[in-house]
Amino acid sequence: PASLAQAVLAPGRAQVETSHTPPRQDSGSGSQAVAMCTDGHAEGEPPKKQAKTTPSPGKELGMTWGVPEGGPVPAPKPGEAVLAAMTYQGDDVPRGLLASGQVRTMRDGSGSDGEYFGCDFVRRDVLVTNGRDREFTVDSHGFTLTADKVERIDYFDDERVLKDYYPTCCELVKRLTGASEVFAFDHNVRSKTMTDAKEKSKGGSAVQGPAFVVHNDYSVTSAPRRVLDLAKAPKVNDTLRKVLGDQPLIDPSTVEEKLKGRWALINVWRNIKDTPVKKLPLALCEGPSVPLEDIVTFEIHYADRVGENYFAGKSSEHKWFYFPEISTDEAILLKVWDSRGAAFADHPAAAGGGGGAAAGAGGERSDLVPATFSLHSAFEDPSSLPDAEDRESVEVRTVVFY
Repeated sequence: PASLAQAVLAPGRAQVETSHTPPRQDSGSGSQAVAMCTDGHAEGEPPKKQAKTTPSPGKELGMTWGVPEGGPVPAPKPGEAVLAAMTYQGDDVPRGLLASGQVRTMRDGSGSDGEYFGCDFVRRDVLVTNGRDREFTVDSHGFTLTADKVERIDYFDDERVLKDYYPTCCELVKRLTGASEVFAFDHNVRSKTMTDAKEKSKGGSAVQGPAFVVHNDYSVTSAPRRVLDLAKAPKVNDTLRKVLGDQPLIDPSTVEEKLKGRWALINVWRNIKDTPVKKLPLALCEGPSVPLEDIVTFEIHYADRVGENYFAGKSSEHKWFYFPEISTDEAILLKVWDSRGAAFADHPAAAGGGGGAAAGAGGERSDLVPATFSLHSAFEDPSSLPDAEDRESVEVRTVVFY
């Protein structure tokens, strides 16, 4: 469409009204496969000044913006990029690595969000590069793609995922990271089709739609707090409550000691359809390319705890990648927190997590890794064909101790 009156945030079910008119994507405005740009990002005309937004409850998740008016653009070859719009936060949304109390939502027992407060969802054009000719690592970039053929199960059956797929994910993460221990503790299954039909998984969990907002799953505060929570009885929203009851996942007598070493939170993302992903793929932003001054802390209020995600404002430094046509025999490891991430090494809130640091020449930390986390988002690939099927995917969250 030529104009947009609404922007959507996933994995919730609410939308917020905006006055923003997004950059047009047509055949003459750069909506085409372009050579990879590593020093800067093409951008559409700046939108009009955003007004403060008021949440509009009760609207359905799953709105998309459609393909460019000129039709699909050529699929990018490895190393080439498409120009696509991402949903960021506007300039007036409070920045900060710690919660401001102004940007928040409520999440119910099924995992669905209510109203959103303090958010200003704006669309910005970025280059998203086909990364299939690159080697990415969890330590350096915050994500990696790996071949990983697994037995197919019904991913919409919570019991099968918990009992059969969680152990598989733990083995994969342990093998690729060299970790000493890996615990799987949560998962999301995503299907726009099922979300539109208001269907739930077998077991009653909400089936989410693709998350169309630039975000990270944890913050400097919520990441260690989530690990500590796993050493307590599972809470109302915890998926593992169905298996563990009141039994903690992590031994409470060891968790404090574990947090003194290096630990991380890593998601295992997988396409769960028989066909490769050809619509609404996952985009990943290199961790070291994210300026901390653009971060927005977003609070999620549950019945018995408060979680935090990071949103972000647009930055020309962001380097976005995706892996077109991911099959079920591939998996993405997506890091959403690392206690030894260089960007947060000196942050007061990170003190005590991943301690015992070694100092190199000149007093510099020699044990740090470049990527603390990778911002990510679903996006509309302008090279997708009009009749392409919506993707279905699962991500399993793991906590990793090195």
